[in-house]
Amino acid sequence: MSLSVKYAVILLAFAMLPFVAVSQTDKAASLNDKALAFLQQENYEKAVSTLIDAIKADPSRAESYFNMGFAYYCMSRYDEAKQWYLKTIKIDSSYADAYINIGLICNHKQQYLDGVEWCRRALAIDSSLANAYTNLGVAYGGMNRLQESIECYQKSIALDSSSSITYNNLGNAYNTIGQFNRGIACLKKAVELHPDYASAYYSMGMAYARLGMPDDAVRCYERAVKLEPRLVTAYNEIGNAYASAREYEKAINYFRLSIEKAPKYVDAYYNIGLIYYERHAYDTAAFWFKRATLVDENHAQSYYVCGVAHYMNGDRKEAMKWYQKTVEINPKHALAFNSIGYMFQEDRNYAKAVEYYEKAINASPKYAAAYTNLGNVYINTKNYAAALRNYAAVVKLEPDNAESHYNYGVACYLAGDKLAAVSALETAVSLKPSYYEALNNLSVICGELGQDEKSKSYREKADAVEFGLR
Repeated sequence: MSLSVKYAVILLAFAMLPFVAVSQTDKAASLNDKALAFLQQENYEKAVSTLIDAIKADPSRAESYFNMGFAYYCMSRYDEAKQWYLKTIKIDSSYADAYINIGLICNHKQQYLDGVEWCRRALAIDSSLANAYTNLGVAYGGMNRLQESIECYQKSIALDSSSSITYNNLGNAYNTIGQFNRGIACLKKAVELHPDYASAYYSMGMAYARLGMPDDAVRCYERAVKLEPRLVTAYNEIGNAYASAREYEKAINYFRLSIEKAPKYVDAYYNIGLIYYERHAYDTAAFWFKRATLVDENHAQSYYVCGVAHYMNGDRKEAMKWYQKTVEINPKHALAFNSIGYMFQEDRNYAKAVEYYEKAINASPKYAAAYTNLGNVYINTKNYAAALRNYAAVVKLEPDNAESHYNYGVACYLAGDKLAAVSALETAVSLKPSYYEALNNLSVICGELGQDEKSKSYREKADAVEFGLR
């Protein structure tokens, strides 16, 4: 009897199998909880394997697919993450967080228009989702639509004022449009909410630096690097802050520290070179610029300033070599083309000078200095019509620059148009009342035009400037 009773119990256990669907749902929920624990521990591979079991237990549970997407997102496997989020939506089209996270992935991949679309779809489901507005702000920021970006961050904060990330992003947006005080206020709120937010301190340091407050900038950078020692750019920015305060030795020490932490960080080598250049130690400056090119052979600006350092040191041959290397690496480097043109102009090789000034203008059509230099060449070669065209271009680019009007006035005079010359020179004087050369030329030209009173007046003003009477 005991055997049969025992056997009957076993049969009864198997008889419960038709109710397995309920237990599988419970099992899926339990596995999801375990997977979330693994995610919190950043054990993403274990989370994935656990979620696979959860999906097998209950293929209709949208949460499992969403968590799988999140696990792959945390591993930066964005394409796989997106596929799991899409599966989430297929099961539950109202799962707004899946739309938001697809938008986040689009932002990571700089597919900002798609990011906007997915965030908008999430908000269509639930307009109170603060993180949807935050990600929408990121997308608009990526498209340089900064006012729309700021408005989205503000809406996010109105819905949830506890997000340090949103305050950080809003602060960075304000900094980008030059509203540094507003940016700092937002970044302060970010670190109030999250005291260990290294990048927020870093951004605050940059804002203080732009406001010309180096001590506050250094304080923020030092806090940032203390929280995140791998943030080597902070050491470089501390160096920049000290350099702007002309505390050059401190600046060099921090640039060197940046190199020590990241030997291939080219900006630090470059910045040390700039300090030595500023101190007229051109040999040493060239040494550091060369080291920068060894660290990054495509860092065109280092080649260029190395050429400038050699030029300032009197080594024109070496300067030309480095300028030529610059344009080989970056065929759009207008400054290098301009400098080559200037050297040819110094050698009175005007045809070559024109060639390189025109290359500079082609590389940067709004580069006023190249137009000015080209105008100067045409003055030297007595091609006054061409000089006028180039000086006129400079006046258009820099209407508030007295020298631009002065050059144009001189070219007008040489071209035989004295009245136009007077008009241009008078504009130069209106912009720069103590402009001796313009006043002197006005005196001469007005005299030639028979405008004796004006000539005398300008002569007196020129003399007053020359002898320090005004």
